[in-house]
Amino acid sequence: MTRDAERPSPKTLSRRTMLRAAGVTAAAMAVLPAEAEESPAKPEEVPPPTETYETHAKGLRVLPGMWRPHYPWEHIAWVSPSWPSQDYLWLDFPEAIFTNQGLLFLSHVNPPIPTVYADLPAVAWTRLPNGIGFERVLPNGVEFVGSITHAASNAVDLELRLKNGTPQPLTTITLQTCAFLRAIKEFADYTRDNRFVHVAGAGWMPMSAAMELQDGDAPYRVGWRTRGKRVADLPVVLTVSKTQQR
Repeated sequence: MTRDAERPSPKTLSRRTMLRAAGVTAAAMAVLPAEAEESPAKPEEVPPPTETYETHAKGLRVLPGMWRPHYPWEHIAWVSPSWPSQDYLWLDFPEAIFTNQGLLFLSHVNPPIPTVYADLPAVAWTRLPNGIGFERVLPNGVEFVGSITHAASNAVDLELRLKNGTPQPLTTITLQTCAFLRAIKEFADYTRDNRFVHVAGAGWMPMSAAMELQDGDAPYRVGWRTRGKRVADLPVVLTVSKTQQR
């Protein structure tokens, strides 16, 4: 029998025996990486993300809304906060359109202030690529078109366009839009102390304090739009959350 025939087959040799037969010393074997003696580990499978309140409820949304079903001609939109929340604000858009031809539109009934047209039909919101919109034509031919669209991750754009379809001029137009925060619980306190306006020389102050100031020549009124005091130098009202730093 030849020497080759006396050797065990490669299948019966251990890895270390095969290395010795090949002339590899123990010192040389010591520098081999330990991973080489084991099969590579399979990568761990990452479980799919779990839907949570934060992931599902987060993000600004603009939706057709309703407030008072007995006033079907209202244009109410619901806008949710950009942070995780299932609350929303009510946007009355528009609430009123005052003109030289009278109060052409009022979203609700206010007996002391009659409108030119009462009991108007409902107009449905339509879906836009990034929001919602509507079109309404009044009996006299005046048309107004509104849209509420995403402007950023935490902002919306409002646009309202009027077209005069009457033979008379349409002038002295005053629009009134309301944003009701009462449906967002952290802003819902019935107080002016958490509303802030900016006053020149004094900075931001609660609206309740600003309304006690002397009437000035600032460009913006605080209070009712025609009777409030001219004390604010910015057309902005800030509302502070009672539970969060918002």
